[in-house]
Amino acid sequence: MTIGASALGADAVGAGPAGQEVIYGLISAPSSLGAPAILARNGALIEGLISAPSPLGNVRMVAINDFTGLLDPHQPDRYVMDLLVDGARVRAPISSWQATLQTARANYVQAVIPAATPWIEAIQAAQHFAILRQSSAPSGDWIEHEMARAPLGQWTYDQGPQRATATISGYVSVLDTGDTTASSYARPLPGLRSISISPSGVRARCAIDWLLRPGHRAIAGAQNFVVAYINYYVSSTDAYCDVGERG
Repeated sequence: MTIGASALGADAVGAGPAGQEVIYGLISAPSSLGAPAILARNGALIEGLISAPSPLGNVRMVAINDFTGLLDPHQPDRYVMDLLVDGARVRAPISSWQATLQTARANYVQAVIPAATPWIEAIQAAQHFAILRQSSAPSGDWIEHEMARAPLGQWTYDQGPQRATATISGYVSVLDTGDTTASSYARPLPGLRSISISPSGVRARCAIDWLLRPGHRAIAGAQNFVVAYINYYVSSTDAYCDVGERG
C-alpha cells in the first residue's frame, strides 16, 4: 500500500501486489469549505466520485463502469435487439438499425429484423425495444451494452418471394442524460472520419463509441465540445455515427 500527500494537495492511497497496483484511490478537500471527493479506480474499469459542495450541501455520488478496456480489439462487434414484452425480454436478430439521441428534442430509434416471421407475435405484444452491442474479451466472455431504447410505436411486416422482414420504430420525447460532471465523460472520438465546423457548431463523423451519450464532452482532434446529438447508422456493411453540438 502507498499513501502520499502534500500540504495543499490530495491524499492518495494505492493498494495491490508488489509492482502491480490494481486499486487506486484519491481523497481530497481543496479547502476547509471545499468539496471533499473520493475517486476510486480499478484499472480502466471502475471509477466513482463522491462529493459534497459545502458542509451543508447534499452528498452526491457518480459511478462509472468503463468496461471498454476489457474488449478484444480484434473481434468484430455485433448488434442484436431485445423486444420487451411485459417486462420480459425476447431477443431477435437485426440486419440494420439507426437512431438519433439528443438533448432537448425527441429521440428516434429504428431497427430491421430479417426473416422476421418467428418474431411477429412478440413484436405485436412488445411495449419497448432495445438495441444492444456485443463484443468479446480476450478471455472469450461476451460483453453487451444497451445503446438505445424506445417505446415500440410503429411496425411493418413486408413479405416477398424471398424475404419477410419487419421494421420497427419508436420515439422518446425526453432523453435522461444523467449526471455528466465526472471527468470520464470527456471521451476522444474513435475512428474519426471527418470534422465539420460551422456557426451551428462542430459535427464529427466517427466510429461508434460504446459509452458516449448526449450531454457528455467529445474530443475530435483539436475540437472539444459538449455533445448535443448522436446519429447512429449501422448496416451489414458499415457502422458509424455523427456527433455534434448546437451553437
